[in-house]
Amino acid sequence: MAAAARRRRAPADENGELLPFAPFAFYSGHANVDKERVRAICRSNKFTPGEKFMVLWWIGTSPEGMEPVVMTGADIGKEVGMTADAIGRISRKLLKHRILVAVGTFGNSKLYRITPYIAFHGPGYDQREAVKRFNPPDIPGLAPRVREWWEDR
Repeated sequence: MAAAARRRRAPADENGELLPFAPFAFYSGHANVDKERVRAICRSNKFTPGEKFMVLWWIGTSPEGMEPVVMTGADIGKEVGMTADAIGRISRKLLKHRILVAVGTFGNSKLYRITPYIAFHGPGYDQREAVKRFNPPDIPGLAPRVREWWEDR
């Protein structure tokens, strides 16, 4: 019965035939990720294992759209098992490479999120609008492109 109910909500093609439908098999929200950039970060010897880990943490934690992660360095450190000083050092380096972007403040603390060039949760149009506000990340070892491939589309 549940499968039949899902089929009734499924979209139809031009002939009225129901198209296959299934929700994503994710436990919670998901993001579109630029796999080439993430692999370049992971391959690079310019980033420590802790910095690479934090890139993945930021991808998994950054909310929908361009909202920031509203957590202090101390809170992040408790969550991932690092000191607030280590989180601050890593965040500054990722910000310098434009892997993180500052998108707000909380008291005296800057609020960050992963750059929309690396990961974005939301419609493609919103992601394209978001990248207009930032320069692409500087990832050592990733060959720079004069233009992003999607700019021609």
